[in-house]
Amino acid sequence: MMATIDKLNRELGKGTVQMGLPCKGSAWSLRSERRTPRYTTQWNELLIVK
Repeated sequence: MMATIDKLNRELGKGTVQMGLPCKGSAWSLRSERRTPRYTTQWNELLIVK
């Protein structure tokens, strides 16, 4: 599959075929400033309620 994608990009221009990436500026682009804190992704970052 990668060989086919590389060949298409060589023939049709760099970035013509990509792997499931959103276009820059699209509604689906990652907006880092809106991410929530990762409270539950690390055990040592869990809140302790006393």
